[in-house]
Amino acid sequence: MTRPKIVAVDGPAGSGKSSICATVCKDLGWSYVNTGALYRAVGLLCLDRGLSLVEGPEIKKILEEFSESARWEHETARLFVGVDDVTPRLNSVEAGNGASAVAKMPMVRDALLPIQRKLSLSAPKGAMVDGRDIGTVIFPDADLKIFMTASLEQRAARRLKQLEKTGPKVDLSHDDVMKAIALRDDQDSQRDSAPMRRAEDAVLFDTSDMDVAQAIANLKELLRSKGLV
Repeated sequence: MTRPKIVAVDGPAGSGKSSICATVCKDLGWSYVNTGALYRAVGLLCLDRGLSLVEGPEIKKILEEFSESARWEHETARLFVGVDDVTPRLNSVEAGNGASAVAKMPMVRDALLPIQRKLSLSAPKGAMVDGRDIGTVIFPDADLKIFMTASLEQRAARRLKQLEKTGPKVDLSHDDVMKAIALRDDQDSQRDSAPMRRAEDAVLFDTSDMDVAQAIANLKELLRSKGLV
């Protein structure tokens, strides 16, 4: 079978990966795979069960259960664990903190790697896969690699707006969110297992001075320029 086109999109939180990639995929009829959602879901499962976010046999059991029951609904970009739709909780601060902790664990990254590849390669036309190590670890042979970023100030403003829109009321300031994102950036880039970094052949896509519509149009143009659409 012919492999679907794969576009790997890496970058830090708040750069616009999720909203931009999801819209572009919808417009093109492609599949959108948000790998960060998988880490957030695993983190939430651990926290819900009162587990310490330290690598060990209890985390391994969670991963086995997750591998068997996780289901990504491509049409709506929703993640189910068993019959539970965990999507509404994935943008919470709690989920972000959990994801950052479990993402450091080699056993978690090893367990989720084949799931990410399977979801992406099952796309009927093409897949845009976003995360932190897609172009460097998950799909080093992607048809196109993109490193999407934005200024810390812009990313914090977007993240705060997202939290206010999608989750329960939060008592956080712009500075609070900016500090949390800076900490997450540091953790993601400094971790021993698959740290976040720009692949040598990745195209830099800075959304600092773009609104969503501009970013979507520019990303589509980039795909056209590479002959992918």
